[in-house]
Amino acid sequence: MVHRFLLLALVLGSVAPATADECLTAQTARTGFVLERQGTQAEVRPSAENFVHVVNLYPGGKKQDVIYYRGLFEISRSDENGRRFNVPLSDLRSIFPLDPKARRAFTYAPAEPSRVGAPISLEMTVAGQEKLQLGSCGYDVLIIRNRLMNPEGRVLSEHTDLYSSELGFVLGKRYDDKGGRQTTVLYQRIRPLARSAPL
Repeated sequence: MVHRFLLLALVLGSVAPATADECLTAQTARTGFVLERQGTQAEVRPSAENFVHVVNLYPGGKKQDVIYYRGLFEISRSDENGRRFNVPLSDLRSIFPLDPKARRAFTYAPAEPSRVGAPISLEMTVAGQEKLQLGSCGYDVLIIRNRLMNPEGRVLSEHTDLYSSELGFVLGKRYDDKGGRQTTVLYQRIRPLARSAPL
């Protein structure tokens, strides 16, 4: 009887910790973290001067390197299709701090190694906050509506970022579909970068 009790205790003890997710905070996120969604993972590495380096790994072996300013504005993207840049023409530091009801606008020029495109104006409006779940971890995110316009003022595209100020990164995006419906694309899990396989 005692042996059965000890065996049961050992089994339960070995199973219980494996089911718990390790939720990151603003402090622990500084050492990096991994976001996962449907076979895709993003290895997020904050670096000096508010820049964030992200390695996206896709099913099939495709790899992509992206540099963001504070995990929100994309500066550069490099993959098997080439390199692309967004050259800021406004001071990116003026975007932050962000709080509910904040409105920001700045201009950048999309570029490739061989050419620079026409400037694009980006209008950002914080529409509120909501709570997102990544596995068993919950994070407050700012709902940031983005509208991109060409030099003539024509709207090129619109989307919504779900941005975690705590983690310093976009945890999901929302797109308006025809008919007034919305599509939301979210990461599903988060874990410390130290547990990921080496590159």
